[in-house]
Amino acid sequence: MEKTIIAQLSIQETKTEQFLKLAEAMVDMSISENGCLTYKLLREVYKENEFFIYEKHENEEAVEKHNLSEHFKSFLNSVTPLLVKVPIIENF
Repeated sequence: MEKTIIAQLSIQETKTEQFLKLAEAMVDMSISENGCLTYKLLREVYKENEFFIYEKHENEEAVEKHNLSEHFKSFLNSVTPLLVKVPIIENF
């Protein structure tokens, strides 16, 4: 069964350019994974430092492989200090 994940990230206003570089690399690597159907970075219209990551995977196994990937772990380690608050993550 397909799995959809939406993550809402609030980034420090002075760190958005740094975040965008990290996120661009993350999207590029994630979209090429086997089992990844969609991986998009979206920006809030009225808040320049609010972002959403929308991802859809073929199944739970594809999500697990993504979460264990080196690029995902590296992204988390690099982005965590840039956050204003804990991300909101929804799974469908």
